[in-house]
Amino acid sequence: MNSRTSDRSRALPRWDVVEQRNVPKQAGRGEDRLVVIDGDSGVSCAAVIDGVTDKSGRDYGGMTGGARAADCVAASLRRLPPDTPPQAAADAMTTDLARLRRSWGIADDDPLAPAAVAAVFLPAQGVIWRVGDVHVAIGRGARWETRPADKLIDRVLAGTRAAYLHCLLAEGHDLDELVAEDVGRALVLPVLKRQSLLANCEHAGPFGYGVLDGRPVPARFVEVFPLDQEVDQVVLASDGYLSPAGDLATAERELAESLRVDPMRIGVHAATKGLAPAATSFDDRAYIRLQTSQRPGPG
Repeated sequence: MNSRTSDRSRALPRWDVVEQRNVPKQAGRGEDRLVVIDGDSGVSCAAVIDGVTDKSGRDYGGMTGGARAADCVAASLRRLPPDTPPQAAADAMTTDLARLRRSWGIADDDPLAPAAVAAVFLPAQGVIWRVGDVHVAIGRGARWETRPADKLIDRVLAGTRAAYLHCLLAEGHDLDELVAEDVGRALVLPVLKRQSLLANCEHAGPFGYGVLDGRPVPARFVEVFPLDQEVDQVVLASDGYLSPAGDLATAERELAESLRVDPMRIGVHAATKGLAPAATSFDDRAYIRLQTSQRPGPG
């Protein structure tokens, strides 16, 4: 290591985890993963990985495809050096997921193959990179820059499901029956099962999106957020939370209030699925907040 690199390393701020949480929507481990890798001076890598909800009904050795994919991405991330560029990291994960596909006999063009999305914070590189719908928030003192988890296909399908269920309620259908049998989700399920045909597709127009599933991820779907020297906090959260809130208590409070007033998820925060019986939420949720050593977190 030359002196310039050494000076740069000494100048890097130390990053530490302030709070984190990973909660499955039902009993079991769920499909979200938190990865925290410690370096010589604080955290060298932190990530939230969200396994894509399995819609195939297949059993992968007692796990869903989303859980298998999330574990695969986490293992890739732990193996990669922290100076691996974002596109190269996504390519390495793609290689590992393609190997996972082959090991389970999943065809290259299977639209229901194991898949995951991820947001990764690399302090030494001064970047957050993301593939898919994971919330990101970047803090500079009291100011937050948010990059919510969002993609057009989800908004369209969530709106379609919500509109259909509202129509049924207006016709006089029983609310409890609609909760027990979500015919709104059944309505959009054919598209949900095929929407991965739009993933990693350069020619999918506004409906295209990035995902880690063993197929090459085009550069435009590997989002990179450079961090300047004023950044002193970072939040990563899966889309089981409503937003990348500036602290965990706020994120939990937002979600709890939303679930209380709209367990079917057909209101302000419409989703492609509602709160299932015996579930604690409509989706798994993972959250992590990190900060530099220069300042305390919010009180």
